[in-house]
Amino acid sequence: MFLDKYLDNFYYDLVYNNYDSSYLEGLDENNFRDIYNIFSKYNFYFINDIILNYMELFEMEPNNVEKGILKLMEKLGNDFVYIIGNDMKYLNEIIED
Repeated sequence: MFLDKYLDNFYYDLVYNNYDSSYLEGLDENNFRDIYNIFSKYNFYFINDIILNYMELFEMEPNNVEKGILKLMEKLGNDFVYIIGNDMKYLNEIIED
């Protein structure tokens, strides 16, 4: 499973405890990588936690995820990553948009 390229053993085990293995095996690696890179581009320092709690983001169209991030940046200001890191519920706005 490609997730081991992105997660340490601790998070890898947590993800497999949170999600059904057949669901995880059905994820598109290229799409996952693209979205992972978008979060990295905006310096999200808690990507592992996003993977653990918001895996559905990694199934979305990458352009839509980036647009959602930009909307959150506009809404929350320059410290948007820090704000989201302290309250990840903001990520629901990307999913729901």
